[in-house]
Amino acid sequence: MSSVSLSGRYLDRSGTERDCTLRGNSPEALEVTGSYEPFVGERVICRIPGLGLIIGRALKPAGGAFRLELEAGHTQRDRLAARLAWHAAQASEAPDRRKAVRIVPLRSEVVVTWSGAQIAGQLRDVSANGASVDLTPRPEIGTLITIGWRRAHVLRHTEGGVGVRFVLPLSPQDVTDSIVL
Repeated sequence: MSSVSLSGRYLDRSGTERDCTLRGNSPEALEVTGSYEPFVGERVICRIPGLGLIIGRALKPAGGAFRLELEAGHTQRDRLAARLAWHAAQASEAPDRRKAVRIVPLRSEVVVTWSGAQIAGQLRDVSANGASVDLTPRPEIGTLITIGWRRAHVLRHTEGGVGVRFVLPLSPQDVTDSIVL
């Protein structure tokens, strides 16, 4: 995966917010460039649009740049890795003509709930705006349903299930093959 370069802001030890650029291709290989050079081990809090809040410790400062050792659990690291991969793909590929890219999730089993019924379903694909779900029986078009934890409206019937639009769209960078609804 190629390295990304994203602009954002970070706090120095005095609480001053400073502009920065975050570069890297994985949670283990992040570098921050800015006008302030923290000391080794200093806690750094970055806010990078599209990645969110990133908290870590400064390592190897040199010339306005420093490596960042994340203070994050396994789940947070996985989510950050997926977002970095998404940004790298967006930078290296031609734009997709679709409004939202569709992916096939690794974990396709979901529970679909409507009118008090819970039915096991299989995700065919997911985008930021909606999903295609195989299930029987099928709710009526227009029905408000819940897929996992995500609320959606049934837009159409497919051969094996339904096509839905989420009530609240997902962040595009969260739509990866490791998504769980």
